[in-house]
Amino acid sequence: MLALATMAVREESRAGSTGEILDGIHHTVKPFRILHTESSRGLGGQEFRVLHEVMGMKDRGHQVILAVQPSSQLKDRALKCGLCVETVDMRKSRWISLVSSFTRLISKYNIDVINTHGSIDSWTASIAGRLSRNKPLIIRTRHKSTPISNTFRHRLLYRVLPHGIVTTGQVVREAMIQNNGIEESRIVSIPTGVDLSRYTPYAPDEDLKKEWQIDLGDLVVGTVAFLRDYKGLDYFLEAARLVADKMSNVWFWIVGSGPVQKELEQQIAVLGLRERVLLTGFREDIPQILGFMDVFVLSSISAEGVPQVLTQALAMERAVVATEVGGVSEVVQDGCSGLLCPPKDSAGLADKILTLLMAPDLRARLGQTGRRIVLNSYGVESMLDKTEALYLHLMSLRSLGHGNH
Repeated sequence: MLALATMAVREESRAGSTGEILDGIHHTVKPFRILHTESSRGLGGQEFRVLHEVMGMKDRGHQVILAVQPSSQLKDRALKCGLCVETVDMRKSRWISLVSSFTRLISKYNIDVINTHGSIDSWTASIAGRLSRNKPLIIRTRHKSTPISNTFRHRLLYRVLPHGIVTTGQVVREAMIQNNGIEESRIVSIPTGVDLSRYTPYAPDEDLKKEWQIDLGDLVVGTVAFLRDYKGLDYFLEAARLVADKMSNVWFWIVGSGPVQKELEQQIAVLGLRERVLLTGFREDIPQILGFMDVFVLSSISAEGVPQVLTQALAMERAVVATEVGGVSEVVQDGCSGLLCPPKDSAGLADKILTLLMAPDLRARLGQTGRRIVLNSYGVESMLDKTEALYLHLMSLRSLGHGNH
């Protein structure tokens, strides 16, 4: 099977690079019947990307079905948005029966395209697609930059089962080509798009000022994240301590919820930052919160593609300090659209934050440049255009006998 797949991919390479095709396609797209699968129960950047892509494709006239866990937070969000949702118990102990479950869904909705996102759903839905009489196009979206092992099963998952792979950053794409032997013509970077109708600069929300008792002249340094280890929030807090020692009128916001919240609360107490740091918990009003920040900080230490909250902050013309991980440097150009520093460097973060806090003109310039970059390349319509183009490109190659059968 692998040999046949390799031969097919070589033929596809002669037919043209996927990346080149995505840049050049302009057409009227016939509606697809798309099955998105996501086995995660949480609600972070990956799950929001899935939700917005499903909503966007539905708005474009495609029939889209979202298969999620019964206890998934994504399920509740999707139902509120009026999306077609199928609940599937995706426990690993149900591995074999999961293939049958997805096979039934493919047949029930006469699926043209399967787009998988999690681990177990990527395995089982891809196998179901390969076994199905429908012969749907299979796309695997890789959201994170975490290295992939070169084991036989990972080669099967990424080089044999899917017809195409989507990454959320060019750096992730290049790493998979170099380290995992993925053919260039079968993998494309499509960063998460920003809804520019929501994320647009405006004056800070007066209600937030009252809610959090922000005085005139106070400055806000903040981050928005699902509270996981790899978000590097412990380094953000260490940097906050260093900044607070030099400036007395700065607030620090951590917006979001997640498994490391208690550890962060303990660290805040140890650092003596209870009067300076606000843990807001999960919030819906992210544009308003970003609009209130003088400096947005991304302190991640690994696993990022192009983080959507980063492009959202730039769309709001926020000055950004970010660690140089994953695909961050694709959108944050050091000294042009933000400031970069190495991961796990609290002192470096603090230094960059202080530089921006003390230079309002620089903050304004970086924010304006950042928004122009997002407007040009990171809008949600661009994401959807490229997704439709990828589906069409891979389907056309299959019809010509060049695809990975």
